Amino acid sequence: MDETISPAVTDMLNRGILSTVTETNLDALLDSKTLVVLFFTGGPKRVRESHDIAVALREVLKDYMGMVDTAVFDVEQETQHYARFRVITAPCLVFISGGKTLEVIPGVRDWSDYVQAFQRYLGRPLREANA
Repeated sequence: MDETISPAVTDMLNRGILSTVTETNLDALLDSKTLVVLFFTGGPKRVRESHDIAVALREVLKDYMGMVDTAVFDVEQETQHYARFRVITAPCLVFISGGKTLEVIPGVRDWSDYVQAFQRYLGRPLREANA
């Protein structure tokens, strides 16, 4: 196992839940018609924290599949994008729509913080709304 990345991030990449964003596909991702969530992992020194966020993200995304594009930067490239996306510390999630940064959630938070962020931009999950 690569010790510089969370096993949950690896799982999400392997299952296509999370994609890798690069200089060549960043603009196309930001032009997406859906909500975009960028995951800044913070690199090898932050594996534990990024793992916690990845697990929460993976679970929340079960309710929003097809409604959001999620991506992670290669660890060597992510710091050069901090200013553009208003990242002060990593790991964090950055919510983007129409190419504009809507919200940055830094560090590990309570489960409800992640759920509420998705609900702000996508509404309540269908299974919850129909209950």
